[in-house]
Amino acid sequence: MKKILLISLSVLTLAACSEKEQYEKTVFELISNDVDIKSYKLDPETVTECIVELSSKKMDGFAPFEPMRKAAYKGYTKMIGLKKSEKPAEVLAELRESFGSAQGLSDAHLNYSESYLECISTVTNRALDAAEEEEE
Repeated sequence: MKKILLISLSVLTLAACSEKEQYEKTVFELISNDVDIKSYKLDPETVTECIVELSSKKMDGFAPFEPMRKAAYKGYTKMIGLKKSEKPAEVLAELRESFGSAQGLSDAHLNYSESYLECISTVTNRALDAAEEEEE
C-alpha cells in the first residue's frame, strides 16, 4: 500500500514539474530578451528563478503537483507567451476562461508584473551591494 502511494505521489510530482519547468522556460526566454535585463547586466537565470518563486506564492493551489497549481502554471505560461501567439484574441479568450474571468486574468497579470518588478529591484540591489563590497 505504501509503495502504491509513493508511486502515485511521484507521478503527480513529476507531472507537476513539467508545468513548472515549462513556465520557467517561458519566463527565461522572455527575460533573456528583455532590454532592462541586458542594460542592467543582470543574470537572466537569477531573475527567472526569483520571478517563478515569487509569482508562484500567489498562484492558485498549495503545491506544484496539486491540480489547481498545475493549471495556474499552464495559464501563466500561456499568458506571458501571448505576444508570440498567432491568434492572440483566441488565446485571450482561453485565458479568461482558464483564470475564471477577466478579473482573474487581470489578477494573474498583476501578480506576474509585481513579481517581475520586485525581482528586478532585488537582483539589481544585490548586484550593487556586491559591487560596493568589492570596492571596500
